Parts: sequence; C-alpha cells; structure tokens
Amino acid sequence: MKKFFKSILIISMGMGLFTSCVIRQSPNATEAPRTISVEGKGSVSVKPDLIYLKFLVRTTDWNVSKAVEKNATNTGNVLKALTDAGLASSDISTYDYTITQDNSNNYPGQYTVKNTIAVVIRNIETAGSIIDAAVKINTGANGITEFKYGISDKSPYLRQARTLAIQDALDAASLLAGASGCKVSSVLNINEYNSSWSGNAYNDVVMLKSSGENGTKIQEGNITITSNVNITYKLEN
Repeated sequence: MKKFFKSILIISMGMGLFTSCVIRQSPNATEAPRTISVEGKGSVSVKPDLIYLKFLVRTTDWNVSKAVEKNATNTGNVLKALTDAGLASSDISTYDYTITQDNSNNYPGQYTVKNTIAVVIRNIETAGSIIDAAVKINTGANGITEFKYGISDKSPYLRQARTLAIQDALDAASLLAGASGCKVSSVLNINEYNSSWSGNAYNDVVMLKSSGENGTKIQEGNITITSNVNITYKLEN
C-alpha cells in the first residue's frame, strides 16, 4: 500500500512540474506586438511643359469611296499644317481609323469615315496657333477630342510627394501614439497606392479663348502630383 501511495505522489509531482513549465512559456510565445496603422498624403503642384492633343477628322458621303477620299485629303491637310507649325513628325501619329454606315432609319444611310490624329506639343506657347492651323474650315480637323497637360519628367516631383506622404503618416502616428501614452518605434509595413498626377485637372484648368484675329489662346494651369501611403508602425512604451 505504501508503494502505491508513493507512486501516486511521484506521478502528481511530475504532472505539476510539466504544467508549471507550460504556464511559464505560453505568455511569451503568443504575445503580439502593439501596432498602429495610419494613412499619409503628399502632393506637389507643378507647371506643365507638355500638351497632349487629339484631333478628330470626320467626313461623310453617300458614296464610301468619296467619304474615304475626303478623309484622306483632310487628314493630309492637318498633318501638313501640324508640321508647318513646327511639330516634329515623331510627335504626330494617326490611329483609330473607322468606316461606318448609318442604318438607323432602316435603310442604308451615309458613310462616315473617322480618323484621329494625336500630337504632343512641347512648347505650350504654340498650342493656340497649332490648334488654329489644324481646324481650318472644310480643310482640316473637325474638333478636339482630348486635351491634357503633361510633364516630361515627373520623377523628381513624385519623390517630393512620396516624402511628404511618409512624413504626414509619421506625424499622424506620433500624435495618436503620444495621446495614448506610447511612442512610435519601427516600421512594420508600408504600402503606396494611387500615386499619380490628377487626371481630371487637365481639362478643368484649360481655357480656350477665342480672340478674333489673334487666334486661340491657351491659359495653362498646374498639375498636382499625389502620393498616398498606408504605414503600420510598432509601438513601445
């Protein structure tokens, strides 16, 4: 009987020792770092040095061959006017050529031929005269389908925007951490999203002014280059 109780005592002590080891190890093994995630935004306003234009050349006729011929003539006139205005051939391209027939009234209608001419204007001051030359009545383009400002090299401005975005995120994290009795430590994760120049601003800021004998005037605006980041910081006391 004594041997029996002695065996039980030894087993109980062993289980207690094992349980004690598990309890001491588990808090350190499962403890996760305290973190804070914030967003930051940085933006830089820049004067454009490029203009992207798309001219539409549209002709119609009951005879498809005549419609094509008219379009070819007008397209040639526009291309010549653009080069005469000082544009390099490498900054001019044609695309999106289509031939369609209007059948909306349940009978064969006129043929429509469309051609798009895209150009890059590297001297903004000449934009007005280039537009006037391209859209001469009955001899050139019918209109402009796109007008955008651009920058030849946006990389230095994007770096500025990114730096401002990261600083903005750090300021927000430091403020929130300080208010809660902590301080910001190392960066655990950083993600950049939606970093670009504002697309809608191009058409918002452009003004085409008719000034009679002086021709079309272009008053350019600024482009805003933006960087948005999401950063997760580790917190410490």
